[in-house]
Amino acid sequence: MNIRRYKQVIENFFSLSVLNAVNIVLQLVTLPYILSVVGKGNYGIYAYVFMVVQYIILFSTYGFNYSATKMISQLRDDRTAVTRIYNAVIGCKTLIAVALVLLVMLFSGMLFEERVGYTMFLLGTGMIAGDIMNPVWLFQGMEKMKFMTLVNSTSKILFTVLVFFVVRSVDDFYLLILLNSCGYLLAGILSIVLAYRQFKVRLAVPRIGDMIAQFKDGGAMFGSTFGMNLYRNAHVIILKHFASNEAVGLFSAAEKVIHGFQSVILPAAQALFPHVSLRFKGRDDKENAALMKRVILPFTAFAFAAAVFVYIFAPWISDLLCGPEFRECIPLIRIMSLVIIFGEVNYIAGIVGLVNMDRQNYFFRSVIIAGIFSCIVTLALVKYCGAYAGAISLSASEALLMVLCLYGLFYKSKVK
Repeated sequence: MNIRRYKQVIENFFSLSVLNAVNIVLQLVTLPYILSVVGKGNYGIYAYVFMVVQYIILFSTYGFNYSATKMISQLRDDRTAVTRIYNAVIGCKTLIAVALVLLVMLFSGMLFEERVGYTMFLLGTGMIAGDIMNPVWLFQGMEKMKFMTLVNSTSKILFTVLVFFVVRSVDDFYLLILLNSCGYLLAGILSIVLAYRQFKVRLAVPRIGDMIAQFKDGGAMFGSTFGMNLYRNAHVIILKHFASNEAVGLFSAAEKVIHGFQSVILPAAQALFPHVSLRFKGRDDKENAALMKRVILPFTAFAFAAAVFVYIFAPWISDLLCGPEFRECIPLIRIMSLVIIFGEVNYIAGIVGLVNMDRQNYFFRSVIIAGIFSCIVTLALVKYCGAYAGAISLSASEALLMVLCLYGLFYKSKVK
């Protein structure tokens, strides 16, 4: 293996691994404390409001985390082009976010059953502003992910420290969303400074034509990322309205555990995305599919080992991360342990593979099918299974998406 060829990939892998290690350690520290102080019901309210804010961030992110990353990766030596992309994407994200915040405020009576939920949403708008200022796609496209690690680790540490000083009783649960906002805003401000100092790009009024181009280029990936979050977050909405805040709290706590283990494997896949984008240029689909097969196999093996570990040690993991009073999470964690395998394969085959092969539309259709399937399964089971409905449908929809992605990546490459 040519080590020099993969030097930047290895560096980015370690940078993202450090970031995820920080996230895991801080989650080990904060999640049990938060759950023990605020309780299942209040944590469910927080999880619901957090999900609403994340949906706005998802919409405003559009497909830029992939389309802009790919574009910057291929134009990284043209500073003028990079600056125009930078400002156009931030301009697009701002327009979308402002429109959606106003829309949520208009329909707040329908979205938030508890008055405190609306207050928490207003406190959470700082997360939206911070995300707009944080150009993850710029750092990824430049293959300088150490800056992502720096800014996001700093914001996570700030959140952790503030939690123990601010959230001291059950009545303080609404402040959790404010602390998230503080972390996001700090990350955004640091990102703007780093973008200027490291890449000489500065904020400016974007050109309308550049913004339209970014909207067009990111359209297919927006549909895909929205669909993925549809089947991952729709469970919270359905459980909120058809079960209880306690069910939302249990599912959200268990899902955080699974996400934590996924984040151990994800850095390598994220580091591969811009690298594979360059490797695919000038090659045909069969060659690219062959390369992806060599990439997918070791990732799948590692994800399988992680899933087996989580299934076997679920009681210990639940007690450590969620606390003894959340032992109802154990079967949920075991059901969703399959998501570690399916989700990893989906990222590699779908995003690293299909997107870089310019098959965004196929990936989008696959994600929408999986998302609709997930919602149907959750709605069908929620009356009888409660929080288990979310765990079952999440695992099943990830499995369906995996089949569709592998079919599109390998079978369609052979028949073209």
